Amino acid sequence: MKRLRLIFPLFAGVFVYCVFCILLGPRSIWSAAQLSREMDKLLSHLEYLYSVNVDLDARVKNLTADADTIAVYAHELGFVSEGERLIKLAGFSGGVDRKLSAGFPVKVNPPVFLPEWICKVFGLSGAALAFFLLRVHGKRGKA
Repeated sequence: MKRLRLIFPLFAGVFVYCVFCILLGPRSIWSAAQLSREMDKLLSHLEYLYSVNVDLDARVKNLTADADTIAVYAHELGFVSEGERLIKLAGFSGGVDRKLSAGFPVKVNPPVFLPEWICKVFGLSGAALAFFLLRVHGKRGKA
């Protein structure tokens, strides 16, 4: 019975510590779920950046190889070739899309967790509580 009074509080403290570490600690299930959500967010943003890259790459290829595209952009900037006349309409912006974007930054949120020292404090508190409960229960049984 005396061994139980020593072993049970120790077991209770370790158990409470392990439960807090597994559920809420730095490498816990909760932290892993948060990191998984952040990874999914980054992967979807990466897919978006790949699509933007494909679009911008197509525009660069057109501007370096296609004479008609080069002429459209040159006309938009006010350049004309010999023998060519342009009519500029007031209030008409033209057909060139000037709203190019290379993407936008994504903020990565670090996971929220219970620090290791708090898990240890809860474990020690659980051990102390179990020790005092056994002590009080032992005194009631003798009285």
